[in-house]
Amino acid sequence: MTDWEMVPGRISVGSGADTENIAFSYSYLAEDRPGPVADGVKFQVVEVPGGGSMRWAAVGMGMRLCSVASGTVRVWLSEQDQFAIGPNGMWKVRPGVACTVLNPSPVAAVLHVTTFGEHAV
Repeated sequence: MTDWEMVPGRISVGSGADTENIAFSYSYLAEDRPGPVADGVKFQVVEVPGGGSMRWAAVGMGMRLCSVASGTVRVWLSEQDQFAIGPNGMWKVRPGVACTVLNPSPVAAVLHVTTFGEHAV
């Protein structure tokens, strides 16, 4: 890991109000909260441990796009629709819809979650 990847975890260009982050490290993206990557867009790397699960509550504003970087997970949207999805697959969580992800494998699954709009993951 290079120095910038640990702290601050991102590379910025410009100065003052024109400063823009253009590169983001794993340590920045894997924090407990999604990190802003552009106006109105947040991104997070989420690791779901083997046998573990995670849940996002339904929110009224915004949308999430979730993709599987590694592993296979089972997804429930609003406790009704469910499906299994593997590496490089993606699903959408619309506003007002809850989402639960279960990792049935003994090995961790890695998700990439992009959040659009005014809520946090």
